[in-house]
Amino acid sequence: MYNKQAIDTGLGRRKADLVFRGGKLVNVFTAEVYEADVAVTGEVIAAIGDVGETVGEETRIVDASGKHLVPGLIDPHVHTEVSKLSITGYAQAVLPRGTTSVCTAFDQIAPVKGIDGIRYMLDEAKGLPLRIFNPPPSKIPYTIPPGTLGASIGPADHRVAMTWEEANGIAETTFDFIRAGDEDVIESIGLCEEHRLPVHGHAPFVTGLALGAYACCGARDDHECFSKEETIDKLRNGIYCLLREATMAHNLADCIKAVTEAGLPTRRVCLCSDDTDTSTLMRLGHMDHILRCAIKAGIDPVTAISMVTINAADALRVDDVVGAIAPGRYADILLVEDLEEFEVASVYSGGRLVASDGSMEVALTPPERPPEMLRTFKLTPVSADDLLFRTDLPDGRVEAISMFIPPEIPIRLRRDVELEVSGGVVHPNAGIDVNYVSVIERYNDTGSRSTAFMSGFNLREGALATSLSPDDENVVCLGADAVSMATAVNRVIELNGGQVVSRGGDVLAELALPLAGIMSDIPPAEMVEAEDRLIAAAHELGCTLPNPFMWLIFLPITAIPQYSLLDRGFVEQATLDFCSPIVRRL
Repeated sequence: MYNKQAIDTGLGRRKADLVFRGGKLVNVFTAEVYEADVAVTGEVIAAIGDVGETVGEETRIVDASGKHLVPGLIDPHVHTEVSKLSITGYAQAVLPRGTTSVCTAFDQIAPVKGIDGIRYMLDEAKGLPLRIFNPPPSKIPYTIPPGTLGASIGPADHRVAMTWEEANGIAETTFDFIRAGDEDVIESIGLCEEHRLPVHGHAPFVTGLALGAYACCGARDDHECFSKEETIDKLRNGIYCLLREATMAHNLADCIKAVTEAGLPTRRVCLCSDDTDTSTLMRLGHMDHILRCAIKAGIDPVTAISMVTINAADALRVDDVVGAIAPGRYADILLVEDLEEFEVASVYSGGRLVASDGSMEVALTPPERPPEMLRTFKLTPVSADDLLFRTDLPDGRVEAISMFIPPEIPIRLRRDVELEVSGGVVHPNAGIDVNYVSVIERYNDTGSRSTAFMSGFNLREGALATSLSPDDENVVCLGADAVSMATAVNRVIELNGGQVVSRGGDVLAELALPLAGIMSDIPPAEMVEAEDRLIAAAHELGCTLPNPFMWLIFLPITAIPQYSLLDRGFVEQATLDFCSPIVRRL
């Protein structure tokens, strides 16, 4: 990164603005830890090592004695909106943990507001000390077949986004798009090649010849590894593996065995958080937490640090500006006493102290929100009758597919169940852990909605509803009965977005998410309290999942095996087509 002022400091023509003195530098290029000082001019590192000659009368000195100087941490794949915080609130949550850069598609606001919504988020982020790299989603709708959305994204939008200073290619280039030969996605991949920007992948369980075919699309990385074997295969095929440790998806422990057991090098191994709620960020941490998990799994601390700094920067092709404490990079520097425990004492972003001892040192205030960002619902209230599953069978019993969520992995398996039919309605049965689940289109009041069956929540009564629901951000509602479901859905509508727990006609807990129907400007600590209330209310209704909303919100993602639900119907991932959850009449 060319910086004339930093050059002048190195040549003795200008004194440094800031010098870190007395610390031990963690050099992620050479895997060394040694005593060295760091000179900073403006936002940029000008020199490392013996920098005494750069010190002038007005140079500020940071005494780093007894501390390690560590590069700011990078999350190379994260959906910040899943925290339900605005990007300002998200920065408040992760900066004290040492995260100074993230790569995010802002693909939850995209189905609501399209490319303008992504630009809105980036403009808000411009005033924050959290560096954003943005690959817009490879295509919106993400789902195959498509759901009903408020906006779409395609090659014409990518032509605009790739001129932005935050541009970092395209994100979530799913194997399903490549397998289907999607012309829009292929065109956008061509734009990445033209602009020399990365293609970021999404290929769960893809190995062997199919993986080779996928790698030929140019996908640089993948965050969807689920096992040691899958990780090894992807590394052997030249793909950066972003090992995930999210609120639900705890893949790191198995996938890191590609290093700790198989002995593969870590040059192309990174760590990422993907989808993480605010409670996880505030209680466990962000990349600092995931780094500690890697160390606990047997990774050397300096190697683990490289995975969340220079390796991540390499994967994103931004190693010239972030990822290391070296001349020409931004002065994103952490002070850490013990590398293994990795508790961050101070966080500097661009040479500015922004957090210390777990608290922000600078005030971050969200902007005033325009009405069009707070009024994104066009949906008439629903009735219980709207959410019933109807069939042409008058009475009797049917065999049906109930999507089953195993507690150990965030996928949806097939469970065949027998259900009663009366008056042409197939009824749920909480006694055998079969609930209704519905998706309701919320953008244009089209009346598009569908209902299917779900197991694994063990909801004995009541309902849960959410308008944060990747990939379409329509309203998703799970319930033991249709009356409770209608109550929850209608309260989400009244809130212009939110998460609700109901029983019968009563609302037991709620969280308003008025910003695009998926986010709130409340502080992170208040978000944790709200999440706790929602979970407690769900557990009161019998739900046995520890974090039910984090399981519920991903129901419309068709790229997750084996089944999903869109407002337009029940989808089988193997065929990427609609099917009926009714197998046969008994």
